[in-house]
Amino acid sequence: MCSEPRIAPGILVVIAGPSGAGKTTLAHHLVKTFPDARFSVSTTTRSLRGEEVHGEDYFFVEDAEFEQRLADGYFVEWAEVHGERYGTSAEWVRRTLAGGKSVILDIDVQGAIQVKRVFPGSILVFVLPPSPSVLMKRLVSRNTDSPGIVRNRLHAAEEEISWIGSFDYYILNDCLSNSLNRIEAIFMAESSRLKNLPLPPQVRAYGPERFHGLDQWKGSKVIVTSGPTREFVDEVRFISNRSSGLMGTGMAEAFRDGGADVVFITGPCCHSDPSSVRTIRVTSATEMLNAVRREISGAELLVMTAAVSDLRPASRRDGKMERGGGITLDMESTPDILASLQDDLAMERCRVLAFALEYGGEALSRASAKMRRKGASMLFMNRGDQIGSGMETHGNSGFILFDNGSSIEVPQGSKRIVAALIAAAAGRYLQEDGGLLN
Repeated sequence: MCSEPRIAPGILVVIAGPSGAGKTTLAHHLVKTFPDARFSVSTTTRSLRGEEVHGEDYFFVEDAEFEQRLADGYFVEWAEVHGERYGTSAEWVRRTLAGGKSVILDIDVQGAIQVKRVFPGSILVFVLPPSPSVLMKRLVSRNTDSPGIVRNRLHAAEEEISWIGSFDYYILNDCLSNSLNRIEAIFMAESSRLKNLPLPPQVRAYGPERFHGLDQWKGSKVIVTSGPTREFVDEVRFISNRSSGLMGTGMAEAFRDGGADVVFITGPCCHSDPSSVRTIRVTSATEMLNAVRREISGAELLVMTAAVSDLRPASRRDGKMERGGGITLDMESTPDILASLQDDLAMERCRVLAFALEYGGEALSRASAKMRRKGASMLFMNRGDQIGSGMETHGNSGFILFDNGSSIEVPQGSKRIVAALIAAAAGRYLQEDGGLLN
């Protein structure tokens, strides 16, 4: 007997394209086809058209109301299109995604690019009209715009199509039935991506004792730091390291899968944010320290996966330094995040899971000393000189050290699985240790 396919909750699909491309039809089709999909209703200053309904097709507001919402930070994106303004509620999108539902946005191209900046994991789909002549026929047949507005929309289409390279998918909307099939296929494929899903429960059946303890995090607040930090030399150059952020993303996903309320604080990295967690983006070590300090209240665990830059220039140069001759930089240490947070961690009774990348002999001894020096309850040590593990790889392996002197070896596997094993071991340890878990 075949099992029912699982549709991932909480993905954000943005359908955009020139006016008249057919994006609204595709967006409404997804909502009708998939029960967990929700159509985002945009706010606009334009007037109703035809049979449009306030609150279903758009929220129609006056210019003054739109301006006030802009000032209040209400919109995740907004744009002025053909003399009218459109915007999408940021809070509604976050709340819907956090509630396990998918969000479908039908917006203009400018807005889609803005959404991608705020939600890097969003899926952008460009709806491409088959030709300028077909697009003109569609705009004229709507009988809602004057000839002048139709000309403006055709001119805007040329500019909008220049952004198609920033999208994840495109649909050539020359045949409606084919386009409907394609948008369904895109939604199904993205809904099946592991980055949007908890680990399949069948995975735990292969060595269930390894994953025991993961569910102990249900209801706990966990802060996960990730990625490298950057310390700028001038407006262009910076000091950083090779961290990709993939391990930190895996840790956030692992604690999320265990039912924790995860706050993900990440430096600049090339991976999409984990879905259904609150993400805070930072750049420097100081920014990361301040972000953790703001979020530490109520946290039961701080997971320091981030590879924080240890040094920074003593001063930052304006503009871009000209090339030529030698350059001498005066360096200073960046803040030690864990050392700076000792009072906050003690006050909140928040445990720490630290990370250490080690090379050469005596790696375990150095990692154990670091755990004691940092005041951590646990530390994951991985080696930088092992092929297939560590920075800029998809795999990892190492040892989890505990402050009672015990340790667990974690064999090489994908960072997603290694992260789940670390989170599970941490859950078991704190539960057995009479830790802070409920």
